[in-house]
Amino acid sequence: MRTASFIRQVLVVLLAFLACACTRTGPSSRTPADDPTLRLMDTLRAHARTHAPVCSPDVALLRPGGGIDLERLRAAGHPVIVWTVNDLPTMQALLRRGVDGIISDRPDLLMQAVRDFDVNGDGTPGDLLDADGLIDPKRFDAQGHRGARNLRPENTLPAFESALDHRMTTLELDTVLTADGVPVLSHDPDLSPTKCRHVDGSPLPAPVPIATLTVARLQATFVCDRLLKDRPDQTNDRALSPEAVAFATRARLPDPYSVPTLSQVFAFAADQADAAHEARDPLRARNARRVRFNVELKRTSEKTDIAPAHGDAVAQVIQEAGLARRVDVQSFDLRAVRSMQDRHPELRAALLLETRPTAADVKAVE
Repeated sequence: MRTASFIRQVLVVLLAFLACACTRTGPSSRTPADDPTLRLMDTLRAHARTHAPVCSPDVALLRPGGGIDLERLRAAGHPVIVWTVNDLPTMQALLRRGVDGIISDRPDLLMQAVRDFDVNGDGTPGDLLDADGLIDPKRFDAQGHRGARNLRPENTLPAFESALDHRMTTLELDTVLTADGVPVLSHDPDLSPTKCRHVDGSPLPAPVPIATLTVARLQATFVCDRLLKDRPDQTNDRALSPEAVAFATRARLPDPYSVPTLSQVFAFAADQADAAHEARDPLRARNARRVRFNVELKRTSEKTDIAPAHGDAVAQVIQEAGLARRVDVQSFDLRAVRSMQDRHPELRAALLLETRPTAADVKAVE
């Protein structure tokens, strides 16, 4: 009996030792073959010459079974900024998990979530705010998605005014190119009849490809102020967007909801930080003075890669505005991200993820 007991004890110790050896972590386990997201971000970081790239996944990928391990990415030092989150409970849960930023259609709710968050659990909220009550961009990045998509028609000056009103640290936006190669704001390659109309108020009978229009014709002919039925809190009341109305007048735009150029959005944000705005609302002006921009390069179709000329045109506008340190360039297109890293290393790149990366994705950027 004693011999059998002794043998069992030895077997238990041996099995425990083997289990420990199999689960022990070391340098090689930090980029396991079964985690293509981590491998992909490690590879992109190895290519970066100045700024480590951002991993920007759909929030669904971070839920149980979603396929992306947030904690492992953060442990490896990869910034993680999540899209698109529009409800307080999910925002609060992500803040507790330590994401670096959140992109939201509801900048009002996001500001509330960040303002009320108690990082250290001492019962006093506001740990992510600076001494003036603004969000500390070194601690958290609150991004207004397409400005404030659920509050104003997207990618418009009033949408960015709303995001600035709610003290977002970053204005997130989409770009496409006009026929004359100017980056303008649009999520879609075409002007959609559900979002846009003619200046005279008549509806669009069909989508209009932006790539067929010069920027002059685009802004003189179309206005994108239509309200979406699935966005019940959207409004296009000009009285609620006095800054956009005033800027549009100075810029000689037909309407504050004219499709803006990337350059005009940069100018609009700078305008919000001038001496007159400083005198009226010092905190809002201070935030506008430091606000960042997250510029997406949009595909012209699901099967078409983004041409390097698109990234070059965006980079030129950024450089002309002197904003290289305050702009990220993001894309779902892996090749576009790598192209930006190689051609414009002074700009931080961000990879948008809608699905879990594959081994083929990793191989494509090695």
